Amino acid sequence: MTRAGFLILFSIVAASAGCHTTWPMLNEAAVHDPIQAMHGRAIVYAPPNMGRVWNQDELAGATAEELAYVYAPILVQGQQVPGEHDRAWSPESDAIGQAYLHVADSDELKTQVDVTQPTVYAIVQKRLLGNREHLQLTYVVWYPRRPRTKEFDIEAADIDSGIVRITLDDDKRPLFYETVLACGCYHKVFVEQRVESEAWQTVGPPESGKTFATERSIPRMFDWEVAGVVNTPKATVAPPVLFVSAGEHHMQGVQSSANFQWPVDGSRVRPYRLADYRELDTVQIDGTPRLGSIFNPEDDGQVWGADRLEKYIFMWIGTDDAGHPRKNDNILLHFDQSRWMDPNIYQQYLRLPPGLL
Repeated sequence: MTRAGFLILFSIVAASAGCHTTWPMLNEAAVHDPIQAMHGRAIVYAPPNMGRVWNQDELAGATAEELAYVYAPILVQGQQVPGEHDRAWSPESDAIGQAYLHVADSDELKTQVDVTQPTVYAIVQKRLLGNREHLQLTYVVWYPRRPRTKEFDIEAADIDSGIVRITLDDDKRPLFYETVLACGCYHKVFVEQRVESEAWQTVGPPESGKTFATERSIPRMFDWEVAGVVNTPKATVAPPVLFVSAGEHHMQGVQSSANFQWPVDGSRVRPYRLADYRELDTVQIDGTPRLGSIFNPEDDGQVWGADRLEKYIFMWIGTDDAGHPRKNDNILLHFDQSRWMDPNIYQQYLRLPPGLL
C-alpha cells in the first residue's frame, strides 16, 4: 500500500473508531491553579526534589544521575468529572504506581500496578543526536488500566502508560519535551520558547497550516505535532509540569514549574518514588522472591497482559499490535512510521535552528 493510500485508509478507520490525535492544550495560566485547570478534580504527584531549588552553578556541576532528579516532572493527573464521560470507572484507573507481575489462571504472566506505591521510572541516556552527544531524560509512569470511556472503546484494556522525554542542551537545560504513550500513540512535542524564537529567526515563520516555526510539513507522511511552547524563565532551573487527562491519559499540556502553585489542600498532593527503569526487568512475581520482566522478550518487548482490541483493527493497514505498550527501546511512532529511539528523527520531523543538535 502506498503512503497516500495508507493515510486515507487510516483516516477512515480512525474517524470511525473515534480516535482523535489533536486537542486543545492548557495554557501557561494552568500552573497558577492546577486543580482548577483540570476541572477541579486532580491529584498532583510530587517528585522527590520538591522544594529543592538549583542555581546555575549547581546545574553546571550536576551529574547525569543528579539531573534525573533536577528535572523529575510534577504530574497533575486529572480525575473523572461526573457527567464528563458516558461511563464511570474506579479512581485507581487514574493513579500511577509500581509495576509487578501476577501469574494468571492460564499460567501466563500478567502485569499489574500497585497504586499504593506511586512510582516514576527514569532513564538517563547520553545519545548522539545530530552532530554531538546530548543527554536525554525519560520518565515513564504506569496505570492499572486504560478504562472504558465510551460504549465502543477499542483502546480500553489493562495497563496504560505515560512517557515524557527531555532533550538537554550543552548547558544541561531543556530544549524540547516529547510526550507519548508506551504504545507509541499520541506523540507530541513541546519546545522551549527560546528554541521556537530562534527557529523563527533562522528557518523562518511557520509553514502553511502550521502554528509553530519548529513544525515541519512532510508530504504523504504523518507530521509531528508541536503542541505548545514551554516558557522557562532565563537562568531558572525548573522541571516541567505535565497535565494529564482522566481516562484516556492524554497529555493536555506541558509547562514550566517556575511559577507553579501547589494546592492548598495537602490531600491533593502525593509524593512519588523515582526509580531506575531497569527495575522493570526484575519485578516481583506475586510478592514472592521470584523475579521477572514486565516485558515479553519474545514479542518485541511488549508488556505482559496488555492486549488491545485496536490491534485487530489496525493490523489491516500494517500496524504491529496497535495500542500495546512496549519497552522503551521498541516503541514505534505514528503507526510504525518511525522509531522512538531513532537518533535522526528530530532533523527529519522538526524545523530546528541550525546547530541546535
